[in-house]
Amino acid sequence: MDKDEVKKWCVSLGYALRTGLKHLYMLDGPEIEFEYEPAWEERDATSTRKVGVLTFVDAAVGGSGFLDRAAAELHPVAQKAIDHLDHENCETACYRWLKSYPNQRYHAFLNWPRIIGDLHESAAPEPRPAEKADDGAPGPWLEAYAAGVGSPLELRFLRLFEAKEIAVEKQVGVPPEAPLSTADFAQVDRKVAIYVNGAAFHVGDRLRRDRAIRSRLRELGWRVVEYGVRDLTASGPVLDVLRS
Repeated sequence: MDKDEVKKWCVSLGYALRTGLKHLYMLDGPEIEFEYEPAWEERDATSTRKVGVLTFVDAAVGGSGFLDRAAAELHPVAQKAIDHLDHENCETACYRWLKSYPNQRYHAFLNWPRIIGDLHESAAPEPRPAEKADDGAPGPWLEAYAAGVGSPLELRFLRLFEAKEIAVEKQVGVPPEAPLSTADFAQVDRKVAIYVNGAAFHVGDRLRRDRAIRSRLRELGWRVVEYGVRDLTASGPVLDVLRS
C-alpha cells in the first residue's frame, strides 16, 4: 500500500475499534483515545519494511483498565463496532460511525469498506488453509512484497502478465476518486479491476464483504475480473479479457 492507503487503513480501523470499545464498555467520554502514528522503517540483513501500530491511549492516571480488557476481549470489541455500523446512508464514514469533532483532520481518510473485512476477522476469526507451496518460509512472501504485490500467488500472476505483455498497475485503490477497496491489479484507464483470490477468499463474512464491494464496482461501470490458482494453467483464454 502507498502512504495514503496505509493512513486510511490505520485511522479507519483504529477509530472503528475505539467505537466498539466505547459501546462494549459504555464509555461516554475521552477515557480511551486513538492516535495515528505514521509507519516507520525497519531493516534487517535481507530486507527493509514499513511497520505500523494502532495506538490507543488510556488517559486515566494509573490507567482505567479498559485497554487491558479490550486486549483480552478483542472479538466482542470488533463485533460491537460492526453492530454500530448497521445503519443507512453511510457510504464511507459519518458522525455516527468513525467521524467525530476531535478527528476532523482525518475525515478524508476514514473509510469503513476499507476495513470491514478486518473487523469481521477480528470478531470471528476463522482458520484459513495455506496456499499451495506456503510452508511458512518468509522467502516467497518477501519476494512478493519486494515486487509490490500482496502474496506469492499474486506474484505468479504478475509474472504471467509481464510474459504476455499485459500492462497492469499493482495494488490500486478503485475507483481512484473514492476507493471502495484495493484491487490486486487494475487497468485504470479501461476501468478494469483484477482480484487474485487465494485459498482464503471463499470464507464467511469475508466473502460477503468482497461480493458486495465488487457488485458496487460493477454498478459504477467497472469490469471486475477474478482469478484463482487454476487460471494459471489456462492462461490464454482467461487473459483475453485484459486485451479486449
